[in-house]
Amino acid sequence: MSDPTFSDPEINRAPADDTASQPQTAALYPPPPTYYQPPPPVPVGPVGPSNGMGLTALILGISGLAVSWIPVLGCLGLIAGIIAIVFGALGIGKANRGAATNRSSAVAGLATGIAAVIVGLVAAVAFGSFDVPESSDTEAGQDERAAAEDEAEAGEGDAAPAEEEEVEEPAGIGDGQWEVGAEIEPGTYVTWADNSFGCYVARLAGFSGELDDIISNTNLDSDARGRITIADDDAGVEFSGGCEWVPATEETLAPPSEEIGAGIWEVGTEIQPGTYTTQAPGDGILDSCYVARLDGFSLDLDDIIANDNIDGGAQGRIEIADSDTGVEFSGDCVWTLE
Repeated sequence: MSDPTFSDPEINRAPADDTASQPQTAALYPPPPTYYQPPPPVPVGPVGPSNGMGLTALILGISGLAVSWIPVLGCLGLIAGIIAIVFGALGIGKANRGAATNRSSAVAGLATGIAAVIVGLVAAVAFGSFDVPESSDTEAGQDERAAAEDEAEAGEGDAAPAEEEEVEEPAGIGDGQWEVGAEIEPGTYVTWADNSFGCYVARLAGFSGELDDIISNTNLDSDARGRITIADDDAGVEFSGGCEWVPATEETLAPPSEEIGAGIWEVGTEIQPGTYTTQAPGDGILDSCYVARLDGFSLDLDDIIANDNIDGGAQGRIEIADSDTGVEFSGDCVWTLE
């Protein structure tokens, strides 16, 4: 039995190595791998519900319903109602998929949108019916058109001559300052001062408002006859007091009478030549009367042939000649032809 501790030099001798005499070099090994710790995962929270569709539908539906019955604005309410229906349907679909939690808002928006559309259409029909003309395609309108066609066909035959329509007298020229030649033609105009305060008339050389622009003027007593001749070279004329002035023609002449009151009268047509007398009422200064024979109606002082004042309570007398153009009476006197 061999002894394990026994060592034979020959047996334990290492084999000869030819390289033992060569210098020894260190062995080359790759570097050890480097390990990196991965970052911790980022926590992701739960995604919130998308409730925008339902909320938008509810807002548009309520807004559309609020204005759909108002004229003009009703079209906006109608549009808002249609959009609310679309958003409401989308909102309900998202709620059914679990992407939204406001199903009630979406349903309410859809309902109010439908109501806004219905109210808008009804209002449009209602308000539009007010503008339908009476002679539209209704039975009454058709009857009217049929009657008109029958009358037109009958008129093509031997129709009876139509009655002449009454010609209304042209309206007179009232209060104001009027430009001669542009707004009022030159000539003689007459009026009746049928009011409680009388009227005023003036021929004007301009419109500055200054006294120098007044060529001539006069005040007419209440219930008096007025007459004025406007010249071609007058700049304008002023009327006040509410009188209506019309051109002096045969149709506008006052009928002649043997008793004449206040006014400016044309001799030969409205008052006959002759001797006239009067009795001035009262006995005061304010009860006096005035009379003047005239050569024209321009209201100039040059038109006065002769004049006189009759004191209150006194008797007056004047002789009007055939050659006189007119006569002027003022006051409360009544002149009677002898």
